[in-house]
Amino acid sequence: RAAEAFGLPVGSPVLSLERLRSIDGKPRLHESIVLPLPLFDPLGKSDPTSWGDLLYPEYHQRCGVVVHQAQDRLSFEALNASLARRLRLVKGHPGVRVDRHAFDLSGRCVELRITRGDAFDFEYTAIVR
Repeated sequence: RAAEAFGLPVGSPVLSLERLRSIDGKPRLHESIVLPLPLFDPLGKSDPTSWGDLLYPEYHQRCGVVVHQAQDRLSFEALNASLARRLRLVKGHPGVRVDRHAFDLSGRCVELRITRGDAFDFEYTAIVR
């Protein structure tokens, strides 16, 4: 799926990131992110503890990649045991899933991201122009 989205040959290497986003020490969102290599090599070779809270500025600063637009698809699912444990919820709790494709200034897909969280504690704002 990633190779197709990035326009890479099947089996091409990618950088995979996993993040747990918290507010006031409580886990709120789990993110699985896939980025094409070698485009994101500098990010992969850097120390994640030096990154800021937002990744798009890191993409720009470290790799020269500007995320210009993104397409999100929202769905809902029951949380599996592993994800529920990470979010301090119970297995089967209603969860929200946001599948994102992010694109650079040339329209090339540069990020695949799946964000999951508590469906009862989730707010999403979209601006359509």
